[in-house]
Amino acid sequence: MSNELHKKDIIDKISEKLINEKIAIGGNGKKYKRKYHLKYTQKIIANVLDAFWNVVYESIENGDSIKINNYIKMEPKYYKAVKLNANGFNNIKENIVPARYRIKFTMGERLKEACRRLSQKKCNDSAMD
Repeated sequence: MSNELHKKDIIDKISEKLINEKIAIGGNGKKYKRKYHLKYTQKIIANVLDAFWNVVYESIENGDSIKINNYIKMEPKYYKAVKLNANGFNNIKENIVPARYRIKFTMGERLKEACRRLSQKKCNDSAMD
């Protein structure tokens, strides 16, 4: 539990899920006479994952929001500049946090359900101890 998944771990898990899936290429066209069935390789999955995050990056950079139904909504949110009173911390009487955009995440129903199930597992595990 509480493992930290890195990009390689995610690619491995996706490739495990797609082990029996095939990519169909060609067939019934002028260019390809036959239909080829290719496996999802880790390289293909890594390229798709990189492309996905590049699209997210570019969209957020342009001020657009990303919504994947039932999973997540990501949007840039503008925060105004804020004055913080430091009460003389390091001889600074006032500290100003500049205005900036930050990313706002909203969980969709599938992720909320995953958290509910995790909570139930933790509660059940605690009750058994």
